[in-house]
Amino acid sequence: MAMNEVCHIEWNVTDLAKSQKFYEAMFGWKFQGFMDDMVTFGTGDKHVGGLLKTDTVVPGASPSVWLEVPDVDAYLEKAPKVGGARGCEKSAVPHVGWSATICDPDGNQVGLVQFDRS
Repeated sequence: MAMNEVCHIEWNVTDLAKSQKFYEAMFGWKFQGFMDDMVTFGTGDKHVGGLLKTDTVVPGASPSVWLEVPDVDAYLEKAPKVGGARGCEKSAVPHVGWSATICDPDGNQVGLVQFDRS
């Protein structure tokens, strides 16, 4: 996958099983467990995104969009310099790599993912 392209779209849901059934029936997505509160989905062998269980869902606050970047730290440093802001700080994602968020000038969050390719 090329850098700076969408690599993951994530919906917040209150009921994983119910939402999984809906999206599978609507779009034919195939799901697999990822964490206790998350499943991932895709088409064929292609990863598309995930469903994340939350206690409440605020309409319009989901889905979140995640972009693959070569260096999460560099993008966290860059955001304030170009008119945005740092969001959630860098954290490890098991079996994936690292993630963080930045905010655009209007406060919209943009997810960043740096894959561990080793």
